[in-house]
Amino acid sequence: MKMGDIVRGAAWMVLFRMADRSLGVISTLILARLLVPADFGLVAMANSVIAVIELVTAFSFEIALIQKAEPERKHYDTAWTLNLLLGSACALSVALLAYPTAWFYGEPRLPPVMLILAAASLVGNFENVGTVDFRRKMDFRREFKFLALKRIAGFAVTVIAAFLLRSYWALLAGVVTGRIAGVVLSYAMQAYRPRLALSAFRELIVFSRWVLFNNSILVAIVRVPHFVIGRLHGPQALGVYLMGSELGELTVSELAAPVTRAALPGYSRLTDNRESLKATFLDIGSIVLLFALPAAVGISVISDPLVRVLLGEKWLDVVPVLRLLAIAGVLIAAVSNSGSACVALGMPAMAAWFSAVRLVVLIVAVAALAPQRGTVGVAWAELLASAACLAASNLIAFRLLKLSWNEYVSRNWRLVVASLAMWWAVRILIDWTGPSSNAARAIRQLLLGVPAGAAVYVLVLLALWHLSGRPRGAESQVLSRTSTYARRLRDSLRIR
Repeated sequence: MKMGDIVRGAAWMVLFRMADRSLGVISTLILARLLVPADFGLVAMANSVIAVIELVTAFSFEIALIQKAEPERKHYDTAWTLNLLLGSACALSVALLAYPTAWFYGEPRLPPVMLILAAASLVGNFENVGTVDFRRKMDFRREFKFLALKRIAGFAVTVIAAFLLRSYWALLAGVVTGRIAGVVLSYAMQAYRPRLALSAFRELIVFSRWVLFNNSILVAIVRVPHFVIGRLHGPQALGVYLMGSELGELTVSELAAPVTRAALPGYSRLTDNRESLKATFLDIGSIVLLFALPAAVGISVISDPLVRVLLGEKWLDVVPVLRLLAIAGVLIAAVSNSGSACVALGMPAMAAWFSAVRLVVLIVAVAALAPQRGTVGVAWAELLASAACLAASNLIAFRLLKLSWNEYVSRNWRLVVASLAMWWAVRILIDWTGPSSNAARAIRQLLLGVPAGAAVYVLVLLALWHLSGRPRGAESQVLSRTSTYARRLRDSLRIR
């Protein structure tokens, strides 16, 4: 397994996330104009309860298939059967809890919303488990195609329904369509046909029980803020927080998640060579921060004009939430690399424990800050929990890989300094242009601030790298890959 294999896989996943986010931005622009925050908050209330119920299916048996060197048919069939059985039980539970949930939130519109989402969940359980081979065999081109087509189907229906219905029913229509499309595509693109079986039950459960624990914690981390805000401050505030979370976590979902998704099968093939695994871990971590850190800092500093342009004046309460969650997002981006390494080494319990640290800090901070400070207090709680999680994950991963803090800091300090320089330059530029009190001025600030910030980041980073003696790091990795691709492109043009 070479670093290049992981980079190519990551490139396909980043390409998918870019396409997915492009659709997401277009969808957000349209839906934010056609719907109100309470529409998003209502669906989030239902999803908060559903996510807790679906914890019973959070074994992620697919991860066990990826981690196993040579999985057999019995493993695939058992994973599919368990997903189907557990998922069906969850769908029934969601339907039964529709009315109690409406009473808890004091929201009479919730029962039909939950019933529809329960039906969508039931359909999604039939998805072909054979698609896990796209990741296991690092065939990320097909993985990209599968995920992209599923996303496009849901996007198209959501937007059309929003124009026609002008209500939260558009969001539900998109969810249902995405689940149906996932099932159809999984069988159309993968020849494997699963059968009912439980012969590998014990093998999968032994590995996946810790994955379940970790997934349960991650779901709780996401949903605790939703429960608290929805209960204390209502669907309007929850809709605001949900939008801030969506924009603030761009660094995780669009940059870090694709890379770590590709890194897991790559790490799994390097477990017998700890030195190679250690070197690859450092390379992947630096590449994640190379892009995620300036993205998070940039989103934070331009949050006001960004919200005004993308969402409109009625969403301005998102701005202070977005500033904090963008920084929290990049901290979790750094954590995700450690989690992939732990799972690849067959130690999912380690990943679970540093997620538990994050959850404990989050609960304590939310309890202290949410009642009086609302959505901004919850955002501060998320930032504190993310920082604690990063510290815990690095302690565990560094010990497993025999990695020193000096090695880690020497790779990444230049990225931090360049990002701070970018923040300072963009902040000065925004202050110079005046407050973004209208859409025209906000657009001008974005048109000036984004390219100026990118230029400052690149120039400062390259200057620091040269002054440091051009050490191995994210800079050398990206420059080497860019040079290789440019040479191949030049050669292909000459041949033509």
